[in-house]
Amino acid sequence: MRRMTGLLICCVGLLASTTTVSAEMTESSAERFADAYFYDIVMDHIQGDDPVNYHMTDSENITFGPLLETYIPSSSCYKTGETCTFVPTKEFVATVFQDDEPVNVIGTYERSAGTYAFSTFGSDKETPKALTDVKGNLVKYSEASTWFDYEGDMLTALTSNTKQMISGDEISTEAFQVLLVEENESIEGNAEEGMMNGADGYSDEEESNKPTSNTNRLIGFTVLAILPFGYWFLKRRKAT
Repeated sequence: MRRMTGLLICCVGLLASTTTVSAEMTESSAERFADAYFYDIVMDHIQGDDPVNYHMTDSENITFGPLLETYIPSSSCYKTGETCTFVPTKEFVATVFQDDEPVNVIGTYERSAGTYAFSTFGSDKETPKALTDVKGNLVKYSEASTWFDYEGDMLTALTSNTKQMISGDEISTEAFQVLLVEENESIEGNAEEGMMNGADGYSDEEESNKPTSNTNRLIGFTVLAILPFGYWFLKRRKAT
């Protein structure tokens, strides 16, 4: 849970920095923003940074895959007896191709009603190719590079991290919900145990490291749902 808290803090920081950098780059739709700015943003990284850090060369033969709106599990996915649904993040991402090879990911998000701005550029090596295989809705879980193709009632794993999480290539929505509920119950159990142990006294450092409650976790996912996709990728981060 310390990792989740760190991610949320990072997201807020990313939102602030991204908004500042892209204050003058806005359009009325994700498609218009992509057409107007995606190429220039990528070229800025190629010409202004070391392109190798972004899995690229200095080639200017840049094209883009289709814009995909991203979704995350709603709070209902963490509750037994409720229907698991996925909520849009108002973030759209696309694969960046260089010389027809998928090399990176770029995105735009709805900063305010009818105003789209730059959100992210940067990914690991696996994700760009994975996004080209999406046939339904693109679902992002909280863990790094955990992507699903959601179609019908099935979630298909798109990356190795995703396959490891579900122990296979695909999973039904109901089974996915069971995984999330079990994880949530485990977190709640750890929180209760921490509270009981707290009766014996904790140092300030130990107290700050206790797991957070289920309510805080759900609040965290709500924040993630409205923050840009930039919390999974850093605009100026050197990709690994």
